[in-house]
Amino acid sequence: MRALLTVALLSLAGCNPGAREARELNAACEDGDAAACNDLGHRTAQGEHVLRDWRRAAELYRASCAEGVGEACVRLARMHVHQEAAGRGVPPDSAAAADLLLQGCDRGVAVGCTELADMYVDPDSVVPGVVAKGVLQDFGRAAELYRRACDGDGMDGCAHLGWLYRDGRGVEEDAPRAVALFTEACDGGSRLGCAYLGGAYATGRGVDRDASRGVTLLEGSCETEMEGCFRLAELMMGVDGVERDAERAVELFEKACDGTLSRDEGSPPIAESCFRLGEILATGNGVERDVFRASRFFRRACRLGYSEACQRS
Repeated sequence: MRALLTVALLSLAGCNPGAREARELNAACEDGDAAACNDLGHRTAQGEHVLRDWRRAAELYRASCAEGVGEACVRLARMHVHQEAAGRGVPPDSAAAADLLLQGCDRGVAVGCTELADMYVDPDSVVPGVVAKGVLQDFGRAAELYRRACDGDGMDGCAHLGWLYRDGRGVEEDAPRAVALFTEACDGGSRLGCAYLGGAYATGRGVDRDASRGVTLLEGSCETEMEGCFRLAELMMGVDGVERDAERAVELFEKACDGTLSRDEGSPPIAESCFRLGEILATGNGVERDVFRASRFFRRACRLGYSEACQRS
């Protein structure tokens, strides 16, 4: 691994604890510690006490993954499907990402199973503008991978598996089973699980309806989970007996439309949320009409793959 260790550390002569830790990781990685290379790769990707360099981070992850560190495989896979990958020196490559995620999954990294399953659910959304190679939509395969993640304490995997049971995709439709999985995920700390569970309580699908509890769960999940924001926005438009609040709905739809680009920070934007927001603004449905702003959200929904919006932008 010596060829990888030209990483430029910041503040080498200083006493900053972070810089000292980076130097120690650098030395350990040079000595063949694959886990240290993974940690150093993460710091290099983020620019934490080292110069930010995606190419170098990818090299460190690749070396660590080759030595059996599953988390490094997953981190490298994420780089290959990041929207800004090409501009940062890591080529978009969905086939490579799928292979790396499978390696991570096989090595017990539950999130690797979950993210690979995501690819089988919607290959077109993996890398915008890039056709996913070697991955075709397969809900049965996705269910298998989500189940592996769930069994490995990957709570988002439980949430996604519940979604498949709720809608009968790749498995037989079973709303009560879906609610049980949503509950397990939410109790285990998955905000996506709480979002799905909130939606179930709000609509009474698979469980006795409790709109108040549904709203509470959705509000809690919305901090970082865009599914929660989107479903709560729908309720705020007067759905399922919840008091209408169009202005609040606009705020929530916009948050879900903006989303986040990093899985570590939250969840990605929801194209339908951009479209729904555009519709509200275009018609002035409960808020001041603003066709110019509406057009902007239609264009964003179109760029995110929501085809119906392309005709409105």
